[in-house]
Amino acid sequence: MKPSVRTQNITVALVSTLLIVLLALQQFPVVAAPLAQINFVWNPTSTTSSGQPGQSLITVSATLQNQGPTDVFNLSATPPSGWSAVTIAPSASVTINANASQTFTFFYSIPTTATTGTYAIDITAARASTPSITALFRIVVNVVAPTITPTVTPTITPTLSAICFDGFEPDNFPAQAKRIDVQIAQEHVICPIGDEDWLYFGGVEGKVYTIDVPVMKPGIDLSLELLDSNLNRVAFNDDFFNRDPANPNPGDIRPRITVRIPANGIYYIRVRDTAGRGGTDYAYVIALLDESYGPTPAPVEAVCLDIFEPDGLPEQARLITSNEVQENRRLCPTGDADWVTFFAKAGKRYVIYTDTRRYSGANTVNDDTLAGADTVLVLADRDGVSILDINDDMPGGNTLDSQIEFTPKVDGFYFAQVKNVGDIGNQFIRYDLVLLLCLPGQTDCRRPDAPLPGLPENPATPPATSTPIKAPIPIPPTPTP
Repeated sequence: MKPSVRTQNITVALVSTLLIVLLALQQFPVVAAPLAQINFVWNPTSTTSSGQPGQSLITVSATLQNQGPTDVFNLSATPPSGWSAVTIAPSASVTINANASQTFTFFYSIPTTATTGTYAIDITAARASTPSITALFRIVVNVVAPTITPTVTPTITPTLSAICFDGFEPDNFPAQAKRIDVQIAQEHVICPIGDEDWLYFGGVEGKVYTIDVPVMKPGIDLSLELLDSNLNRVAFNDDFFNRDPANPNPGDIRPRITVRIPANGIYYIRVRDTAGRGGTDYAYVIALLDESYGPTPAPVEAVCLDIFEPDGLPEQARLITSNEVQENRRLCPTGDADWVTFFAKAGKRYVIYTDTRRYSGANTVNDDTLAGADTVLVLADRDGVSILDINDDMPGGNTLDSQIEFTPKVDGFYFAQVKNVGDIGNQFIRYDLVLLLCLPGQTDCRRPDAPLPGLPENPATPPATSTPIKAPIPIPPTPTP
């Protein structure tokens, strides 16, 4: 065969093979590498708000819709340079169930130095699971020039009530209470001096509700009180320091109540300053958060209080005398500490111990140890700071209770603190505290082998004894000419 003919045949074979390969590739779809899907969105994705320089507590709301599995979402706000931080309610980190949503309210202020123009506040929601995905909600703020109102000579001197008016007044009695809806925050003002704000909502039996004050202007110290339709107290709180359990803040004096509603009906919220103060700048924001049929809430303050509270600091220590038994003390809530002080004479021997045995109930796991109780006893010097001795578990005993023997060298008032291991606390962790003064030469000066007589083995929690608050007859306002 001639070389030219052989070359021609080879060329035809290669072209035919290439055509067959190209035809075969068309039978297989092209699969792209999988991309992470954003399965949560803001509704709306942006909004516009307006205000003047120096305007405070402007609110904007948006809903984060989780279209994927249950996850934790962390929110962060980026305000313009020079602006104060943005407050997020109910919280900057929440768990949203699968195919559920959560409405957030954002509070921001416009600084007095802001010039007219358009600014942007970016709210970023980040999914905690891997891979981390974010969704953006933008607040477009139009800062406008202050409106100059011409001065008009009034014909009638304005009354104090007109100056204090916040849009919800009059709301000073239960009969004047204004409705508050879940997930919608309201701004109120405690004004004039001694003012009270009353609100109401319809509670559903078994559901968990949180009444929160996310924003409170400096100068006031509010308290929250929840009452049923007969004006019997259900819960009360003055200061709530444990908004972030990982970082408790004792300086946080904003009140908060979390409670499971016991029965269907109308419930009232009473807000007032603990010292009866008031003024035009005593503003605050209150929100009612509906947490569905969530987990059992942390015990309210009223359940935690025993007859010795408050005793959480050395300067609040309660006096315990020689051979006294202080019964039915509670380590509640989480992180609670109980302080006592006692007078000790040099050269004498004292034994102080905790006893949880008679509160353990009929079902015992580790002999007579109360479930959840593992007390730690700390003995401090007369300054309430210097530690003299620490005991976790009583030596030589099959118990998690604590005991310290002490023979002082100097007369004076000494201090002792009782806490629970891990700072665990609830209304069921109870104990007796006993201070023994030993006789000279006494060898059996210690905790007895059986619980001391006194209270029943497992006494029930006594019912509330607070006096119901009755609504006075409202005084009709005087007509203004």
